[in-house]
Amino acid sequence: MKAIERRQEILKLLEAMRSLTIKELAEKLEVSTMTIRRDLNIFSQQGLITLTHGSAVLNSGGAFFYNQRFRRKNLQPEKSRIGQYCASLVKEGYSIFIDCGSTTEEIAGHLIDRKNIVVLTDSLPAANILSAAKEVKLLIAPGEYVESINGFIGELTNEFIRRFTVDILFLAGTGVHSKSGVTTASIVDAETKRALVRQARKVVLAMDHTKMQINSLVSVADLSELSMIVTNKEADPKLLEHLRGHGVEIILV
Repeated sequence: MKAIERRQEILKLLEAMRSLTIKELAEKLEVSTMTIRRDLNIFSQQGLITLTHGSAVLNSGGAFFYNQRFRRKNLQPEKSRIGQYCASLVKEGYSIFIDCGSTTEEIAGHLIDRKNIVVLTDSLPAANILSAAKEVKLLIAPGEYVESINGFIGELTNEFIRRFTVDILFLAGTGVHSKSGVTTASIVDAETKRALVRQARKVVLAMDHTKMQINSLVSVADLSELSMIVTNKEADPKLLEHLRGHGVEIILV
């Protein structure tokens, strides 16, 4: 079993059981406790789990956050429509930031033929896509690369973000909740996203319906800080009405 597959299995087990000892995980996956401990240390640094007395406890939304890169093949038509609509908001002369996420990276593919726009991103897939765009000015955020989000986060990333003010931020997250606003499962990722929100004139949350009313570990932005949410038509109508009541424009695609 490859390391990435093993780590996915660890989080699946923790999602089901909530808490397991290192010994239990090692036995279930038929690997050494040292291997499990290394994997758990990575998860702990990312804010996905809490380690205590030889056991691992899954933080709220942890498995959902880690597995988002495995979700790229799911809901692909919906994600593509969301990405296409978001791209339509970008006019000539705009500066934008594309956040890390399987939905937000769809935006990049719809911007390749644009002219006279500036795109900043901490998403490796979005940067790779836009590297082929001849007339898009592309700025890539530095920082620590985190495999689980396929992008860069941390203080170096935050310092880069603070240098710019963008017309539109296309924000991603683990979920959006009626009380907690936009949430994510990583403390470090949340700090980077908060820095992004502060530097944007308009904040557009690009998120499919399965993340609606999800309350994860760390709050990123209050509902009052969102300008618009672009999601698919299967989103919960009651939640959407609540969001509208907070002044958020809702776009269903």
